[in-house]
Amino acid sequence: MALGVVLITVFLDLVGFGIILPLLPFYATSMGASPLEVGLIMASYSLMQLLFSPVWGSLSDRYGRRPLLILGLFGSAISYVVFGLASTLGVLLLSRVIAGMMGANVPVAQAIIADSTSPERRARGMGLIGAAFGLGFIFGPAIGGFLSRWGYGVPGFAAAAVTGLNAIVALFMLPESLPAHARRRGGKKWSALIDRIKASRRVARRAELRRPITVFLLMTWGFAGFTVTFPLFLDQPLGLSAAHAGLFFAYVGSISAVVQGRLIGPLVERNGERRVAAAGGILLAAGIGFIAAFPTERALFVALALVGLGWGCVIPSLHSIVSRRALPTEQGEVLGVNQSAGSIGRVLGPVAAGWGFGVLGPRLGFLAGALLVAFGALLVWILPDEKENYFG
Repeated sequence: MALGVVLITVFLDLVGFGIILPLLPFYATSMGASPLEVGLIMASYSLMQLLFSPVWGSLSDRYGRRPLLILGLFGSAISYVVFGLASTLGVLLLSRVIAGMMGANVPVAQAIIADSTSPERRARGMGLIGAAFGLGFIFGPAIGGFLSRWGYGVPGFAAAAVTGLNAIVALFMLPESLPAHARRRGGKKWSALIDRIKASRRVARRAELRRPITVFLLMTWGFAGFTVTFPLFLDQPLGLSAAHAGLFFAYVGSISAVVQGRLIGPLVERNGERRVAAAGGILLAAGIGFIAAFPTERALFVALALVGLGWGCVIPSLHSIVSRRALPTEQGEVLGVNQSAGSIGRVLGPVAAGWGFGVLGPRLGFLAGALLVAFGALLVWILPDEKENYFG
């Protein structure tokens, strides 16, 4: 019961997020935002997630999973209402700040899965969360792009309705997975964030972990920047709408989902995580660079196919590399640090990409992003194999 409700929750949560993603740059520019300001608004969401995700997880250890997940869902619904009502950049920024603070639900959902499954079935449960995540990212942008035909605020209200319905379903159907006797007592409110900072310092001292996590940061930086510059590029110079952006994002998400769901296993078994991650980085860089070289609507289908293939190879391969290089007793800590590195990339990427788009122009902005991802691919290619590590 809990697993099914959690999967629906994650799926609908990502549908709500995906509804907003393709049209946010269009919405902001319609209010007079510069490319840099668009990047800052988009980065604010990830910055709040970076700060609050460890806190949400820690609070769920103290007060239970159910109330924290429901609170986050209702908070996200409020943020989407604010988004729909926004008429100034300040209000639009506020909506994304609230969404980032209240939208750190994935760690809580993962904790529910951990509470509700045996160790033997836990990997399957986490994999189903990833599948729900991917499906939400496919349907959300398509819905958001379609609804933008009636105004940029309308998709915000739709996202609020979806997320609010999600909260009501969880309120009546989601059981508490953490019994009272298993909850953590005491602790300061921000101790989880402080612990994450300390863990990051410990992990950074170890080259076998620092190197792949750095690559993950760079790859995420490049892809997050792409999610900002691509809608801006569709608007100017191509003159396409948010509806087109939604379909294009859904196209990328579909290809990435197929790679992660069907192809990544055989690819890694045959070639190893390091080679697959490096090849994925090259494909991702090629896709972003292809847009700079051939800025036409027809060429976008080829470029975005490369982006989807590359991103679908990069993410699971790098996660696996980091996990395999961590000791069994430190998996949670190391993967948490890796997640934080990705969040930092999603903060830096939009800001840098927005600045680059405004100062360098569309073509050079895409080229800079492609070079960053290619550098990450080079770094992962020269990583030592796992057998060269200091343990295991």
